[in-house]
Amino acid sequence: MKRKLLALTAIGMSFAPLAASAQQQSSVTLYGVIDSAVTYQTNANRAGNSVVGLQQGGEGFLSGSRLGFKGEEALGGDLKAGFVLENGFVVDTGGLDQQKQLFGRQAFVKVGNKYGELALGRQYTTANTMAYYVDPLGVGAAPSNSWFVYLTGQRYDNALSYTGNFGRLNVIAEYAFGEVAGHGSQRSSMSVGMKYDAGPIVAIGDLQQTHDSQSRAARIYMTGLKSSLGNANLFLNYIHSDRDAGFDSTNGGIDTSSITSMSTPVTSSSAAAINSVFASSRKDDFVAAGATYAVSPAVLLTAAAMGNRTSAQNFSGTRWTTYAVADYAFSKRTDVYLALAYDRVSGDWSGMFANSTFNYVGGTGQKLNGNNSQTSAMLGVRHRF
Repeated sequence: MKRKLLALTAIGMSFAPLAASAQQQSSVTLYGVIDSAVTYQTNANRAGNSVVGLQQGGEGFLSGSRLGFKGEEALGGDLKAGFVLENGFVVDTGGLDQQKQLFGRQAFVKVGNKYGELALGRQYTTANTMAYYVDPLGVGAAPSNSWFVYLTGQRYDNALSYTGNFGRLNVIAEYAFGEVAGHGSQRSSMSVGMKYDAGPIVAIGDLQQTHDSQSRAARIYMTGLKSSLGNANLFLNYIHSDRDAGFDSTNGGIDTSSITSMSTPVTSSSAAAINSVFASSRKDDFVAAGATYAVSPAVLLTAAAMGNRTSAQNFSGTRWTTYAVADYAFSKRTDVYLALAYDRVSGDWSGMFANSTFNYVGGTGQKLNGNNSQTSAMLGVRHRF
């Protein structure tokens, strides 16, 4: 009996280093963000009444709430594999965000080595990824600070991407399959984004094209800068968008593309909005400038202004937004903030806020019947884990 016990002990000890090695080479992490805010908003209906509640468009001001899982495994040499599954949810009701998809924020598997990484699945668009580096909030969450993503789109379905790091240069090339039999271009998207990090200066560029189910195209050209000066960071970015007549990427509709969040969903406060379908070809020119300043390790101030001009046949309209945020960090995980935002539209976008037009088509001469401005104030708390 003693000999058997000794033999079993020896065998167990021989496998222990292998088990420890396997544990060191693979990992799975649970992470998340919860951002919720008490919100006051003017012109919440056609009568111009105000409303008090939680969230703005189901979001906090700084971050979209999420719950995610990510893992990585070493496969030998410098080859490794991994995955990301990230769910988005709205705190005010506990419901699913992102078109009610279970893992609507991200869902992909990846494999890579020192030469780069390939990923397959639902992923951020290159434009959204590059905007993160040159936006004061790293692309905010609420409609009043992130409406520009309806020009670029936020995520690709059915995407294959390559990410490579070459010294200071980061490159992402992405292709989203349309998956329409016999029609390779329909619903497909392709893009390339680049970031150059030169220490205090970060520069980005992005080119993107997506097709709807009728092969009508939307093209994005984007550039931006971030500059660090002591406790301050300065941000500047520019987006030019060209859309073919009738381009439509409406979420959940029959005329969808592989790119999501290029259309503003109809809500009680926004029926026709910045991304309404246009009967003619359409051009948009968006510019944003902002800054952050760290008063102390715990206090961060942010201010920005952004505007967009939309031009089409028989249509010319502008939208402007200014916002400011005072953020106090209790710890690395928990912070509280006060955010103020003011939105204003003019020209043919007049009447965009809280209008009741659900089938608006830009350039037809049909006028919106809502309000021209909207002010929002949000007192929020964010916790990261």
